[in-house]
Amino acid sequence: MSSHQLFSKILVPIDGSEPSFHAAQVAINIANKFNSEIIVLYVVVSPSKSEYANLTGLVTPKQIDRIIDNAKNESTNWFKKIEDKVKEENPNIKISMKVILTGVAVYGEIIQYAQQESIDLIVIGTRGRSGIKKLLLGSTASGVVTYANCPVLVTK
Repeated sequence: MSSHQLFSKILVPIDGSEPSFHAAQVAINIANKFNSEIIVLYVVVSPSKSEYANLTGLVTPKQIDRIIDNAKNESTNWFKKIEDKVKEENPNIKISMKVILTGVAVYGEIIQYAQQESIDLIVIGTRGRSGIKKLLLGSTASGVVTYANCPVLVTK
C-alpha cells in the first residue's frame, strides 16, 4: 500500500467544541499530506421521546426531521468554519459534511459510520462540549478508541 492510499478517507467527528475544531485542523494537515478526503460528522443524540412525542406517545418521521433540521442549523457555522479552512489551505481536498441522529451512544454511531463508509482514520478531540477537565479522555473519544476498527488519532 502506498503512502498516498494510507489515509484516503478521514472522519472527523465534531460537536462545536474547541477540541473538535483542533481535530479538524489536524485532519486537514493529514489530508494535505496524503491527498485524503475529509468527512466531518456531527452526531446528534435524540432527545427523550416525551420531548418530541405526539399525543399517541410516538415520535413521527416529521418530528425526527425537525430534530435533524435543528441540528443542521446548529452545525452550519461549524461546518462552514472547517470548510473555509480547507479551501484556504488546499481547495483540492474533497470535504463532505454529515449530520446523524442517534438514540444510542455517540461513539457507537461514529464507529458504525466509519465501518459503513470504509474510513481509514478517525481524528477526534480529547473532550467535547460536555467534557470534564479532570478526565484524560472524554467518553466519546474513549469509546471510539476502544471499539474502532481503524486507526484513531486523538488530539488535544
